[in-house]
Amino acid sequence: MGYQILFSMLVIISALASFINSKYLKLPKSIGLTLTTLLISLVVLILLKIFPDWFLPVKDLLSGVDFKDIVLNTMLSYLLFAGSLHVNSIDLKQEFFPILKLASLGVVISTLITAILVHYISILLNFPISFPMCLVFGALISPTDPIAVLAVFKTTKSISQSTKTKIIGEALFNDAAGILLFIVLLGIVYSHDSVSLFSLSTTLIQQALGGLLLGFVLGKFVSFFLRMIDDKEVAILFTLALSSSGFILASAIDVSQAITMVIAGLVIGHDMKTKNFAKKTIVSLDSFWELVDEVLNSFLFVLIGLEMLTIDFNIKLICIGILSFIAIFIARYISVSSILINCITFFYNKNLSKKAYWKENLLMSWGGIRGGISIALALMIPENNSNSIITLTYVVVILSIVLQGSTFKWIVTKLYPKKES
Repeated sequence: MGYQILFSMLVIISALASFINSKYLKLPKSIGLTLTTLLISLVVLILLKIFPDWFLPVKDLLSGVDFKDIVLNTMLSYLLFAGSLHVNSIDLKQEFFPILKLASLGVVISTLITAILVHYISILLNFPISFPMCLVFGALISPTDPIAVLAVFKTTKSISQSTKTKIIGEALFNDAAGILLFIVLLGIVYSHDSVSLFSLSTTLIQQALGGLLLGFVLGKFVSFFLRMIDDKEVAILFTLALSSSGFILASAIDVSQAITMVIAGLVIGHDMKTKNFAKKTIVSLDSFWELVDEVLNSFLFVLIGLEMLTIDFNIKLICIGILSFIAIFIARYISVSSILINCITFFYNKNLSKKAYWKENLLMSWGGIRGGISIALALMIPENNSNSIITLTYVVVILSIVLQGSTFKWIVTKLYPKKES
């Protein structure tokens, strides 16, 4: 599909879905766009059964979108850069240790528990999925998307800034950690040679530290030029150049692209608040990247809905997916719980009440909503094992967006009822 046709189609469907949601559904944007596009996909599938000759071209057009390429190779760099640019670096620094552990050790714990539970669920339902593939699934489903959560945060003052920062910061870094772990595990599963612990550790260190270093250098390099100019168009062009070419450069030298973009965004965001930037530059960059974030996330949720047209659904896989959704929440609750207990014990107030800890743990667990990155990663799996994992991933992501996204505000009001605005 040509880029012009693709872009036009995404804009038209996004605009239509946004109008329907804003005028009639009045749901959070992420949920409204996903449900509206799912409905469009469902209508196309029904009409295809009734009038196959008329609607086959429509299905071919809508399902011709290369979800993996668009999300991982086009949108991801801008989404990560935009997300990290608006994170408060001072708050992030205060919560550095919990976020680091949640986005590293927490991802590993969650991946392992998810793999064990999903493996035995598949056996129980007589549709066995191998444990190595369940590990791959556990890794690809670990990245969380805070977009639905952020909308709730803007309307409540009852949640502590510490908890908000942990959820937002973890979502940024666990994208990078989940992608990295997925690539490593996928390489091991499909490697014909034995993989040593040393080579595995070397790859992880190279990817992570290399991405961190490259992101810092690129961020400081661009920040140096931004401090010297008072032209909003030039400032925007510099950040666009960074978010596009930096992603390509990271791939070329074999370091984590996601970590590179997150660190670069954090560096520039920090310098905008602490260095001598022109006020016009700060305002224009904030406004532009907020708009980019909104538009690309709208496209992403539309793409999630359209992907239904390409999924080969199976009743057993749908059942496994529903049970896997529950298993993934359990895995996240355990991983978040274990990490937070450790951080509270060693870095924070040891006398923190059990009630306050339980509230934060539940909120962070339910706020771990899955998104389009997980679907894009599932589409990277070679075809001989991909169908079952893609279907599982799609079912989990849809349930996560709809159920967790629609009930998150209700959870907040129940856990923190006093200061709701």
